[in-house]
Amino acid sequence: MHLEKFDLNLLVAIDALMRHRSVTAAATELHISQSALSAALKRVRAHFEDEILFYNGQSMVPTAFGQELEADVRELIVQLRTLSRRRAKDDLAQLDRQFTVIASDYVAAVYVSELCKRLATVAPKVTISVVPFTEEALQRFQRGTIDFLIGPTFAMQEGFVRQDLFYDTFRCVLAKGNPVAQNMTEADFFASPQVVTEFFLDDGKSHFERWLAQTDQPVKIVASLPSFVVLPHYIAGTDNVATIHNRLVPHFESAPGLVFIDPPVPIPPLTEHLVSNRRNRHDADANRLRDIMLEVGRTL
Repeated sequence: MHLEKFDLNLLVAIDALMRHRSVTAAATELHISQSALSAALKRVRAHFEDEILFYNGQSMVPTAFGQELEADVRELIVQLRTLSRRRAKDDLAQLDRQFTVIASDYVAAVYVSELCKRLATVAPKVTISVVPFTEEALQRFQRGTIDFLIGPTFAMQEGFVRQDLFYDTFRCVLAKGNPVAQNMTEADFFASPQVVTEFFLDDGKSHFERWLAQTDQPVKIVASLPSFVVLPHYIAGTDNVATIHNRLVPHFESAPGLVFIDPPVPIPPLTEHLVSNRRNRHDADANRLRDIMLEVGRTL
């Protein structure tokens, strides 16, 4: 290939078309008109002397050669983005960049908030964008457009190279007027109406909810919430019980009418892992941020 005769921006067009199999959807993602994207595809076809993608009914299908290009193009885009971010002087204090992290609201509250405090000192121009666990976010992570993922062991996918970030244990939160709050037994715990959270992919269950399901106890779930933020509103003035991460307790202590006690049953501790995007392994800035993230986790 004569590089000087090939517009590298065409690789971005190929990647979007390969992923969406649609000119309309790909053009929307790239913020260009459909006619501009069709023109880009025409140029790609002329350069490689292959159709690359063709219509089969309502969707586009790659040719055999297009299938060969797909993975190579995606990897090249990641490498080019990494290359474009490199600077002669590697100084986090001068780095002006946003990094994106997949994480739960729990991790955002107890960990990312502390990370941002550290970055305000050592890398004041760096910003952190937190996105929730969704299929779309995981696809972006696999493509290299999301930098990090933080999650428990069960959220790790095959091929993820993870590092332990921090650990946590659990507390039960009850209303102060709950008759079992003073001396809750194991029987009381399982007999109490439970408030749980479900926001992960697949069955939605987080660490505690997965453990609870494995106990085979006939537990009554009165509310299943998409995050921890609203949980206190489902406890105060009720007989409900929720089990939360110990590191969340300081964030809930100001809520009126709540009491926090140790669980009457042994709940396995939680490990949150940091996964760096393997496609960004040559990204020096991302690697330095990873080191800071691990250090913050160790001191949490």
